[in-house]
Amino acid sequence: MDTIHVNIANNPYSIYLGDSIYHEFQQILEQHYPFGQIAIITSKPIFNLHGNKILKQLESKYQVLTLFVPDGEGAKSYEQLQALHTQLLENKFERSGLILAFGGGVIGDLAGFTAATFLRGINFIQVPTTLLAQVDSSIGGKVGINHPMGKNLVGAFKQPLFVFCDTSVLQTLPDAEIRCGMGEVVKYGFVLNEQLFNYLQDNIEPALRKDRDILYKLVKISAAEKANIVMQDEKEKNLRMVLNFGHTFGHALEADFKFGEMKHGEAVILGMKCAMQYALDQNMLDNGIFHKGIDLLNRIPIQYDPAMIELPKLVERMTIDKKVKDGRIRLVLSPDIGKYRFEFADDLHALEKAFRILV
Repeated sequence: MDTIHVNIANNPYSIYLGDSIYHEFQQILEQHYPFGQIAIITSKPIFNLHGNKILKQLESKYQVLTLFVPDGEGAKSYEQLQALHTQLLENKFERSGLILAFGGGVIGDLAGFTAATFLRGINFIQVPTTLLAQVDSSIGGKVGINHPMGKNLVGAFKQPLFVFCDTSVLQTLPDAEIRCGMGEVVKYGFVLNEQLFNYLQDNIEPALRKDRDILYKLVKISAAEKANIVMQDEKEKNLRMVLNFGHTFGHALEADFKFGEMKHGEAVILGMKCAMQYALDQNMLDNGIFHKGIDLLNRIPIQYDPAMIELPKLVERMTIDKKVKDGRIRLVLSPDIGKYRFEFADDLHALEKAFRILV
């Protein structure tokens, strides 16, 4: 088992990472939370596949409450948040209790925001079960829900007690979920790690086929990259925005596709294509690097209906993204593999033109 330390001020924690390490979960948990109430927030499909791996280690020592939420991005709503609060209150859940987020990025975001807001804040841990959650969303403490006008517009920073990643569960994921997570992995290669990008060029197909060793290596590298950025900028005041490469375009696509018809990782992959097109159009990116990046992204197949894309509406959605500052859209661009730059985008027509790579 590998341990990655996230040494941030006031809230340091560890990421425990391994393949087939669920038998070690209780021992790790007891180091951080020796006894008490635990509310597992999960979905029925995830719990049916893997719930016993967690539950059988808890029932003898902890008071366990299992709360189910619907699958999909639609679960990140005011209504679902209130439903969780109500269930916790009805079961007399106390401030000393612990919430366990057991699932993908949606469950991690929702469970974390539930923990941040219930009784003015209680502890929680992340046990991510998807590639996207293991490499990205479970690390760094960004939790929240969606608003009809945009993704993740209501939220908080709430760091977990620890993150527990068992990569063996990735073998049970649908291929679409592997593709989604791969979008975030590619992101790290584009803006932070040229060696990772080159490794993906050689190994993207076996990774998509769920090669066990390759997936473990990708999770380990990506989690370490995310931890390193979070340690330098916990609250996304500056540097951490680099992790939004492709996301400003992607969030607009997610919102336009009604949070669920397009998965987050799929939207990020398409958003990275748009960001590269924008950089090329603005003479910030060499044509050869553009094609090198697009070629890699095109090897991750994404299904969507181009006829559903309304260009002016997408640009309008970008103007209410949470990364907008002083009314100006801020983009993260990759001028070269393994490098990044921040750029204000004031020309809305140029943004609309960048979306055209998708239609």
